[in-house]
Amino acid sequence: MASSSSSGSPSRPRRVELDPRVAERVQHLSLVAAKTVDGFLAGRHRSPHNGVSVEFVDRRPYVQGDDLRHLDWRAYARNDRLAIKRYEEETNLEATMIVDASGSMGYGADKGDGVSKYDYACQIAASLAHLVLRDRDGAAMALFDEKLDRVLQASTSQGHMVPILTSLAGREPEGETDFESVLGRLSDRIARPGIVVLVSDLFGDLDTVARGLDRLCTRGHDSIVLHVMHPDELEFPFDSLTRFEGMETEERLLVDAAALRTSYLGVVERWRADIRRLCHGRNIDYCLLDTGTPLQYSLSAFLGSRMARRGQRR
Repeated sequence: MASSSSSGSPSRPRRVELDPRVAERVQHLSLVAAKTVDGFLAGRHRSPHNGVSVEFVDRRPYVQGDDLRHLDWRAYARNDRLAIKRYEEETNLEATMIVDASGSMGYGADKGDGVSKYDYACQIAASLAHLVLRDRDGAAMALFDEKLDRVLQASTSQGHMVPILTSLAGREPEGETDFESVLGRLSDRIARPGIVVLVSDLFGDLDTVARGLDRLCTRGHDSIVLHVMHPDELEFPFDSLTRFEGMETEERLLVDAAALRTSYLGVVERWRADIRRLCHGRNIDYCLLDTGTPLQYSLSAFLGSRMARRGQRR
Protein backbone atom coordinates (compact mmCIF):
# COMPACT_ATOMS: atom_id res chain seq x y z
CA MET A 1 0.00 0.00 0.00
CA ALA A 2 1.34 3.43 -0.92
CA SER A 3 0.87 6.50 1.19
CA SER A 4 -1.75 8.99 -0.01
CA SER A 5 -0.91 12.03 -2.06
CA SER A 6 2.46 13.67 -2.34
CA SER A 7 4.27 15.42 0.46
CA GLY A 8 7.70 16.85 0.94
CA SER A 9 10.01 16.71 3.92
CA PRO A 10 9.52 19.56 6.36
CA SER A 11 12.09 22.32 6.00
CA ARG A 12 11.97 23.35 9.68
CA PRO A 13 14.41 21.70 12.10
CA ARG A 14 12.64 18.94 13.96
CA ARG A 15 12.14 19.49 17.68
CA VAL A 16 10.74 16.79 19.92
CA GLU A 17 9.57 17.61 23.44
CA LEU A 18 7.22 15.86 25.80
CA ASP A 19 3.79 17.44 25.28
CA PRO A 20 2.61 18.67 28.72
CA ARG A 21 -1.01 18.04 27.71
CA VAL A 22 -0.22 14.38 27.12
CA ALA A 23 1.87 14.12 30.30
CA GLU A 24 -0.96 15.55 32.38
CA ARG A 25 -3.60 13.32 30.80
CA VAL A 26 -1.65 10.09 31.38
CA GLN A 27 -0.14 10.94 34.78
CA HIS A 28 -2.28 8.36 36.60
CA LEU A 29 -1.72 5.63 33.98
CA SER A 30 1.08 3.13 33.42
CA LEU A 31 2.42 0.85 30.72
CA VAL A 32 1.60 -2.22 32.81
CA ALA A 33 2.82 -5.71 32.05
CA ALA A 34 0.12 -7.80 30.39
CA LYS A 35 1.64 -11.15 31.33
CA THR A 36 4.32 -12.71 33.48
CA VAL A 37 7.69 -11.66 32.07
CA ASP A 38 11.09 -12.37 33.59
CA GLY A 39 12.57 -9.48 35.53
CA PHE A 40 9.46 -7.44 36.33
CA LEU A 41 9.26 -6.02 39.82
CA ALA A 42 7.13 -8.08 42.20
CA GLY A 43 3.60 -6.76 42.70
CA ARG A 44 3.36 -3.97 40.17
CA HIS A 45 4.89 -6.21 37.49
CA ARG A 46 4.39 -9.90 38.11
CA SER A 47 7.56 -11.98 38.25
CA PRO A 48 7.87 -15.73 37.60
CA HIS A 49 10.47 -16.01 40.39
CA ASN A 50 9.40 -17.35 43.78
CA GLY A 51 11.32 -15.36 46.37
CA VAL A 52 14.13 -12.84 46.16
CA SER A 53 17.79 -12.61 47.01
CA VAL A 54 18.66 -12.03 50.67
CA GLU A 55 21.02 -9.16 49.78
CA PHE A 56 19.23 -5.87 50.47
CA VAL A 57 19.89 -3.04 47.98
CA ASP A 58 17.54 -0.13 48.65
CA ARG A 59 13.89 0.87 49.02
CA ARG A 60 11.26 2.21 46.66
CA PRO A 61 7.85 3.77 47.38
CA TYR A 62 4.98 1.35 47.90
CA VAL A 63 2.64 0.98 44.89
CA GLN A 64 -0.83 -0.52 45.24
CA GLY A 65 -0.58 -4.24 44.46
CA ASP A 66 2.93 -4.71 45.88
CA ASP A 67 3.56 -7.81 48.01
CA LEU A 68 2.98 -6.70 51.62
CA ARG A 69 5.57 -9.20 52.82
CA HIS A 70 8.29 -6.87 51.54
CA LEU A 71 7.10 -3.73 53.33
CA ASP A 72 9.85 -1.97 55.31
CA TRP A 73 8.11 -1.41 58.64
CA ARG A 74 11.15 0.24 60.20
CA ALA A 75 11.13 2.88 57.48
CA TYR A 76 7.40 3.33 58.01
CA ALA A 77 7.95 3.88 61.74
CA ARG A 78 10.55 6.56 61.00
CA ASN A 79 8.75 8.63 58.34
CA ASP A 80 5.17 7.31 58.22
CA ARG A 81 5.57 6.35 54.56
CA LEU A 82 5.16 2.89 53.08
CA ALA A 83 8.20 1.57 51.24
CA ILE A 84 9.15 -1.75 49.66
CA LYS A 85 12.51 -3.38 50.23
CA ARG A 86 14.43 -4.18 47.06
CA TYR A 87 16.96 -6.95 46.75
CA GLU A 88 19.81 -7.72 44.40
CA GLU A 89 17.73 -10.20 42.37
CA GLU A 90 14.97 -7.66 41.72
CA THR A 91 15.43 -5.96 38.37
CA ASN A 92 13.25 -3.45 36.62
CA LEU A 93 10.91 -3.93 33.72
CA GLU A 94 12.46 -2.89 30.41
CA ALA A 95 10.19 -1.33 27.80
CA THR A 96 11.57 -0.82 24.30
CA MET A 97 9.92 1.66 21.93
CA ILE A 98 10.54 0.80 18.26
CA VAL A 99 9.68 3.79 16.05
CA ASP A 100 9.18 3.53 12.29
CA ALA A 101 11.21 6.28 10.61
CA SER A 102 10.72 5.12 7.01
CA GLY A 103 9.66 7.46 4.22
CA SER A 104 5.92 6.84 4.47
CA MET A 105 5.95 8.12 8.07
CA GLY A 106 6.71 11.60 6.72
CA TYR A 107 3.18 11.97 5.36
CA GLY A 108 1.26 14.88 6.83
CA ALA A 109 4.22 17.23 7.28
CA ASP A 110 2.82 19.65 4.70
CA LYS A 111 -0.83 19.21 5.68
CA GLY A 112 -2.84 21.40 8.05
CA ASP A 113 -0.89 21.81 11.29
CA GLY A 114 2.18 20.17 9.76
CA VAL A 115 2.12 17.13 12.05
CA SER A 116 3.39 14.08 10.20
CA LYS A 117 2.88 10.48 11.21
CA TYR A 118 6.50 10.49 12.35
CA ASP A 119 5.89 13.57 14.54
CA TYR A 120 2.94 11.78 16.12
CA ALA A 121 4.99 8.60 16.60
CA CYS A 122 7.74 10.64 18.28
CA GLN A 123 5.24 11.99 20.78
CA ILE A 124 3.97 8.47 21.46
CA ALA A 125 7.50 7.21 22.12
CA ALA A 126 8.38 10.22 24.29
CA SER A 127 5.18 9.89 26.34
CA LEU A 128 5.62 6.16 26.94
CA ALA A 129 9.29 6.62 27.85
CA HIS A 130 8.24 9.30 30.34
CA LEU A 131 5.77 6.90 31.99
CA VAL A 132 8.28 4.06 32.13
CA LEU A 133 11.01 6.23 33.67
CA ARG A 134 8.55 7.77 36.11
CA ASP A 135 7.78 4.26 37.35
CA ARG A 136 11.54 3.65 37.82
CA ASP A 137 11.61 1.09 35.05
CA GLY A 138 14.01 0.91 32.12
CA ALA A 139 13.25 2.68 28.84
CA ALA A 140 14.97 1.69 25.61
CA MET A 141 14.39 2.91 22.06
CA ALA A 142 15.29 2.21 18.46
CA LEU A 143 14.37 3.82 15.16
CA PHE A 144 14.20 1.85 11.93
CA ASP A 145 13.54 1.77 8.22
CA GLU A 146 15.09 -1.22 6.46
CA LYS A 147 17.70 -1.28 9.22
CA LEU A 148 17.98 -0.39 12.90
CA ASP A 149 19.06 3.15 13.71
CA ARG A 150 19.89 5.11 16.88
CA VAL A 151 19.49 2.17 19.25
CA LEU A 152 19.44 3.31 22.89
CA GLN A 153 19.95 0.69 25.59
CA ALA A 154 17.57 0.60 28.54
CA SER A 155 18.15 2.99 31.42
CA THR A 156 16.13 3.88 34.51
CA SER A 157 17.65 7.35 34.82
CA GLN A 158 15.35 10.35 34.39
CA GLY A 159 18.17 11.91 32.40
CA HIS A 160 17.66 9.21 29.77
CA MET A 161 14.83 11.32 28.34
CA VAL A 162 17.43 13.67 26.84
CA PRO A 163 19.06 11.14 24.46
CA ILE A 164 15.63 9.70 23.64
CA LEU A 165 14.26 13.09 22.57
CA THR A 166 17.51 13.99 20.81
CA SER A 167 17.51 10.75 18.80
CA LEU A 168 13.88 11.23 17.75
CA ALA A 169 14.52 14.83 16.72
CA GLY A 170 17.71 14.00 14.84
CA ARG A 171 16.03 11.76 12.27
CA GLU A 172 13.93 12.60 9.22
CA PRO A 173 11.66 9.84 7.86
CA GLU A 174 13.21 8.22 4.78
CA GLY A 175 13.92 4.86 3.24
CA GLU A 176 11.89 1.68 2.91
CA THR A 177 10.82 -0.78 5.62
CA ASP A 178 11.96 -4.31 6.47
CA PHE A 179 9.96 -5.48 9.49
CA GLU A 180 11.23 -9.05 9.54
CA SER A 181 14.90 -8.13 9.55
CA VAL A 182 14.56 -5.18 11.92
CA LEU A 183 12.37 -6.90 14.53
CA GLY A 184 14.50 -10.03 14.37
CA ARG A 185 17.74 -8.11 14.94
CA LEU A 186 16.25 -6.03 17.72
CA SER A 187 14.84 -9.07 19.49
CA ASP A 188 18.30 -10.64 19.42
CA ARG A 189 19.72 -7.52 21.10
CA ILE A 190 17.22 -7.41 23.99
CA ALA A 191 18.82 -9.43 26.78
CA ARG A 192 15.63 -10.59 28.52
CA PRO A 193 11.89 -10.53 27.90
CA GLY A 194 10.17 -7.22 28.44
CA ILE A 195 7.58 -4.94 26.87
CA VAL A 196 8.17 -4.07 23.21
CA VAL A 197 6.08 -1.31 21.61
CA LEU A 198 6.09 -1.07 17.80
CA VAL A 199 4.95 2.38 16.57
CA SER A 200 4.44 2.29 12.80
CA ASP A 201 2.06 2.81 9.90
CA LEU A 202 2.78 -0.84 9.02
CA PHE A 203 3.15 -0.07 5.32
CA GLY A 204 4.81 -3.16 3.95
CA ASP A 205 4.23 -6.79 3.13
CA LEU A 206 2.07 -8.31 5.87
CA ASP A 207 3.92 -11.61 5.70
CA THR A 208 7.15 -9.85 6.67
CA VAL A 209 5.33 -7.99 9.45
CA ALA A 210 3.98 -11.31 10.74
CA ARG A 211 7.39 -12.97 10.68
CA GLY A 212 8.91 -9.99 12.50
CA LEU A 213 6.27 -10.11 15.21
CA ASP A 214 6.78 -13.86 15.50
CA ARG A 215 10.42 -13.19 16.41
CA LEU A 216 9.28 -10.96 19.28
CA CYS A 217 6.72 -13.49 20.49
CA THR A 218 9.14 -16.42 20.49
CA ARG A 219 11.45 -14.38 22.72
CA GLY A 220 8.66 -14.01 25.27
CA HIS A 221 8.18 -10.26 24.89
CA ASP A 222 4.91 -8.60 25.86
CA SER A 223 4.33 -6.93 22.49
CA ILE A 224 2.19 -3.92 21.59
CA VAL A 225 1.47 -2.56 18.10
CA LEU A 226 0.42 1.09 17.88
CA HIS A 227 -0.75 1.62 14.32
CA VAL A 228 -0.33 5.26 13.27
CA MET A 229 -2.33 6.54 10.29
CA HIS A 230 -3.24 9.97 8.89
CA PRO A 231 -6.92 10.93 8.38
CA ASP A 232 -6.27 11.17 4.62
CA GLU A 233 -5.30 7.50 4.61
CA LEU A 234 -8.37 6.50 6.60
CA GLU A 235 -10.98 8.72 4.93
CA PHE A 236 -9.56 9.43 1.43
CA PRO A 237 -11.07 12.95 1.19
CA PHE A 238 -9.82 13.60 -2.36
CA ASP A 239 -12.52 14.32 -4.95
CA SER A 240 -10.76 15.38 -8.14
CA LEU A 241 -7.98 14.34 -10.50
CA THR A 242 -5.10 13.77 -8.10
CA ARG A 243 -1.49 12.71 -8.48
CA PHE A 244 -0.26 10.25 -5.85
CA GLU A 245 3.44 9.78 -5.22
CA GLY A 246 5.10 6.89 -3.41
CA MET A 247 7.05 8.03 -0.36
CA GLU A 248 9.32 4.99 -0.29
CA THR A 249 9.48 4.44 -4.04
CA GLU A 250 9.59 6.59 -7.19
CA GLU A 251 6.09 5.56 -8.31
CA ARG A 252 3.61 8.23 -9.41
CA LEU A 253 -0.02 7.71 -10.32
CA LEU A 254 -2.58 10.18 -11.68
CA VAL A 255 -6.12 9.05 -10.89
CA ASP A 256 -9.72 10.19 -10.63
CA ALA A 257 -9.86 10.17 -6.83
CA ALA A 258 -13.65 10.32 -6.59
CA ALA A 259 -14.00 7.19 -8.74
CA LEU A 260 -11.34 5.39 -6.72
CA ARG A 261 -12.59 6.27 -3.23
CA THR A 262 -15.00 3.37 -2.59
CA SER A 263 -12.52 0.78 -3.81
CA TYR A 264 -9.68 2.35 -1.80
CA LEU A 265 -11.67 2.42 1.45
CA GLY A 266 -12.60 -1.24 0.99
CA VAL A 267 -8.96 -2.23 0.50
CA VAL A 268 -7.88 -0.25 3.57
CA GLU A 269 -10.59 -1.80 5.75
CA ARG A 270 -9.62 -5.33 4.69
CA TRP A 271 -5.93 -4.54 5.25
CA ARG A 272 -6.63 -3.20 8.74
CA ALA A 273 -8.75 -6.26 9.55
CA ASP A 274 -5.85 -8.49 8.48
CA ILE A 275 -3.49 -6.57 10.77
CA ARG A 276 -5.88 -6.87 13.72
CA ARG A 277 -6.21 -10.62 13.18
CA LEU A 278 -2.44 -10.94 12.81
CA CYS A 279 -1.90 -9.22 16.18
CA HIS A 280 -4.76 -10.79 18.11
CA GLY A 281 -3.78 -14.27 16.91
CA ARG A 282 -0.40 -13.72 18.58
CA ASN A 283 -1.83 -12.20 21.77
CA ILE A 284 -0.39 -8.81 20.82
CA ASP A 285 -2.13 -5.63 21.96
CA TYR A 286 -3.19 -3.62 18.89
CA CYS A 287 -4.47 -0.06 18.69
CA LEU A 288 -5.09 2.24 15.72
CA LEU A 289 -4.03 5.84 16.43
CA ASP A 290 -5.35 8.52 14.07
CA THR A 291 -3.04 11.55 13.87
CA GLY A 292 -6.16 13.70 13.56
CA THR A 293 -7.02 12.88 17.19
CA PRO A 294 -5.04 14.75 19.88
CA LEU A 295 -2.61 12.28 21.40
CA GLN A 296 -3.61 13.05 24.98
CA TYR A 297 -7.01 11.49 24.25
CA SER A 298 -6.02 8.53 22.08
CA LEU A 299 -3.03 7.44 24.18
CA SER A 300 -4.83 7.79 27.52
CA ALA A 301 -7.75 5.77 26.13
CA PHE A 302 -5.41 2.95 25.07
CA LEU A 303 -3.48 2.89 28.35
CA GLY A 304 -6.65 3.06 30.41
CA SER A 305 -8.18 0.20 28.46
CA ARG A 306 -5.02 -1.90 28.79
CA MET A 307 -4.88 -1.32 32.55
CA ALA A 308 -8.57 -2.16 32.93
CA ARG A 309 -8.13 -5.43 31.05
CA ARG A 310 -5.27 -6.36 33.37
CA GLY A 311 -7.11 -5.30 36.52
CA GLN A 312 -4.41 -2.73 37.30
CA ARG A 313 -4.73 0.74 38.74
CA ARG A 314 -2.38 3.37 40.10
